[in-house]
Amino acid sequence: MAFPSKSAAMPSARQRSLAMPSLAALSTLGVIWGWSTREELYFTPQSGLGYSLGIFGTALMVLLLLYSLRKRLRRMRSWGPIRHWFGIHMILGVLGPVAILFHANFRLGSVNSTVALACVLLVSSSGVVGRFIYPKIHYGLYGSRASLRELKRRAELSRGAVGSIIDASPALASKLASVESFALTEKRSVLGSVWRFISMPPRIRATRRRCRKLLRSSVPAARAREAERTVATYLDGLRRVAEFDTYERLFSLWHAFHLPLCVMLFLAAAVHVVAVHMY
Repeated sequence: MAFPSKSAAMPSARQRSLAMPSLAALSTLGVIWGWSTREELYFTPQSGLGYSLGIFGTALMVLLLLYSLRKRLRRMRSWGPIRHWFGIHMILGVLGPVAILFHANFRLGSVNSTVALACVLLVSSSGVVGRFIYPKIHYGLYGSRASLRELKRRAELSRGAVGSIIDASPALASKLASVESFALTEKRSVLGSVWRFISMPPRIRATRRRCRKLLRSSVPAARAREAERTVATYLDGLRRVAEFDTYERLFSLWHAFHLPLCVMLFLAAAVHVVAVHMY
């Protein structure tokens, strides 16, 4: 199975970053339109387009499993980059539930169909939550898995670029040292990690404002803007380091919740399909 090279006509990073928000926005508009016109659509789950949408939506939800197989089966590791599979996984996770909502014509039916629909919506909602946590412990939405060691290494590289700027202002050095100590302290308790996670963003913003004022008073105007960008990059790296362990714990909890939901979804869908065609 041949795949195009990285230099082939693949979407740019900016296009990829806009793809999911655009799809989510279009799907939301479609759901709003479907809900508002449900009395006029006359879809029925038992026949016609409504029945076909049920098959289509179920097929999309089943295809979601290919992403998990691609991650775990050795013989599938040569089947293209995992980031492309993850992108397809998210697209199917949006389109599948939308198709099933139209299949049900936005109404609850029998007990088994209601349970199946609830499972679809729960899995979809859980996927949305995972979509926001995932990039926090990866290098971008489609990037490779990050590690705390790698994030610290990147922060240290940024620290080197900040060194010459710090020499020009002892007050700036003191300010950054305080943030560094808070961000890089290891072996925090769960409560300590949560407090650092909550307090780090406002602390970074306050430090950035303070550093901007110090730079403008201690660095020549021609270099001030570049120096501000360098310090901002370093502070952003510190923020990522400080937040990483909390996001990693959240992702583990999310994964433990998402997988049982998926099992429930496919069991409920199987029961629903058997019940519909046998009774």
